[in-house]
Amino acid sequence: MANSHKGNEWISISDMMAGVMMIFLLVAVSYMVVISKTEKKLAIQNAELLELNRQMSDIAKTHKDLQMELYQDLISEFSTNLEHWNAEIDIDNTVRFKEPDILFDQGQKEVKARFKEILDDFFPRYIKILSQEKYKQDIEEIRIEGHTSTEWQNANTLESRYLGNAELSQARALEVLKYCFGNKQIDAQKQWLISVLRANGLSFAKPLETPELSRRVEFKALTKSNQKILKILDVQQELQEEETLEEKPYQEISKEFLEKVQ
Repeated sequence: MANSHKGNEWISISDMMAGVMMIFLLVAVSYMVVISKTEKKLAIQNAELLELNRQMSDIAKTHKDLQMELYQDLISEFSTNLEHWNAEIDIDNTVRFKEPDILFDQGQKEVKARFKEILDDFFPRYIKILSQEKYKQDIEEIRIEGHTSTEWQNANTLESRYLGNAELSQARALEVLKYCFGNKQIDAQKQWLISVLRANGLSFAKPLETPELSRRVEFKALTKSNQKILKILDVQQELQEEETLEEKPYQEISKEFLEKVQ
């Protein structure tokens, strides 16, 4: 009887060990399945991030090439006028009119006669360049920016100086836009210009070396490449957020990725 009891006890322990081994086996298999799925997700995510980086590189190169071509066209068109106008063209294609005595009377928004003469010559030629097919479809905005110095008559606080100059710079930019938009030589492009031409007053948010240089008007052409890159960066951020991966099936994220970058 004693030997029989010991045998039954041995069988029970063997069954228990077999059960434990089975549990360990199931845990191991489950872990391997999870790891395999995670690796597949990471592989897909990495592939999509690589594709986004490739797209950003392509857009950046296209943007750089287009910017350089536009810069060369602007320089070719206006190089003989810049000194006479007291103007300059930056490598980012900003056209800057930097002689305050020519632009406006101090504290006033009305465009002076000399600046009107310059705009009559400059603006139609400027729009003729930007409306070329190679640039037109890629232009997001054409900005006319008004800038001021930090000074404001009888202002005792930073707030009053900033707000006074903000109102003046916006009014000046708008007056320049109104004058340029009334030019008959751009009639053929007015419908397009309505969608892209803007007047912005920046007060003294972007001062230059001296108060005199800070009082200026600038023309800037902003391209859609900037918006495309920002969109791709937004998608990259979403793909890199672990919470997003946990909350949605990965196939759904992949579908959203393709829709957003198209």
